[in-house]
Amino acid sequence: MALIPIVTDDEANPQQAVLFEHCSKMLGRVANAVRVAAHAPKIAQALLGFMIPALREEITGALSIDIKVLAILKTSMLNGCDYCVGHNTALGKAVGYSDEQIAAIEGDYHASELFNPAQKAAIAWAECLTLRTYHQKPEVMRELKEHFSQEQIVEITMVSGFFNFWNRFTDGLQVDIEASEQVGLIRRSKKVDLEDYMAYMRSAWWNDNKTTAGGT
Repeated sequence: MALIPIVTDDEANPQQAVLFEHCSKMLGRVANAVRVAAHAPKIAQALLGFMIPALREEITGALSIDIKVLAILKTSMLNGCDYCVGHNTALGKAVGYSDEQIAAIEGDYHASELFNPAQKAAIAWAECLTLRTYHQKPEVMRELKEHFSQEQIVEITMVSGFFNFWNRFTDGLQVDIEASEQVGLIRRSKKVDLEDYMAYMRSAWWNDNKTTAGGT
């Protein structure tokens, strides 16, 4: 049982309605975690503005979503966040990972033949960030630099860092995961339309304090 109730569409105030309208357009649904975050709509709107380019590849074009998913899942698995593991297992399958690969992320991925060296490096860095072992394991960063640019490394770090926060938000507030058919809608959000993202950023509260769902 969630410690904070979700905000429904019917209950949404104008700022929350902006969040829900554009979240649904970009991600195919409004997840319960977003509906809980909407109790603080100005933070939630800004959070979604960060979340979309950090977690999907179309905005920056720097890092593919399949690498991001590895970092998301490893981070969430280490934190034991069932909500985020559930959502992003569905996303992982949508971008082409098998059940065997997803299980291997949590296990001995270093020895697995299911991942290439770049994928293993991304998983290892997410592990270091989550377990805070980066000072003890400088070789993980050295390996990461063999496969990724500085921009890509920053994105991987932001993805894992965001989920270290998001895991604690969803787990700490005991956010209820949606029914399986709702979780499955994440499959439709593998790609985000740049125009939809720009429309959202123009409609958010920081643009002249717009207060209606349509941003007018």
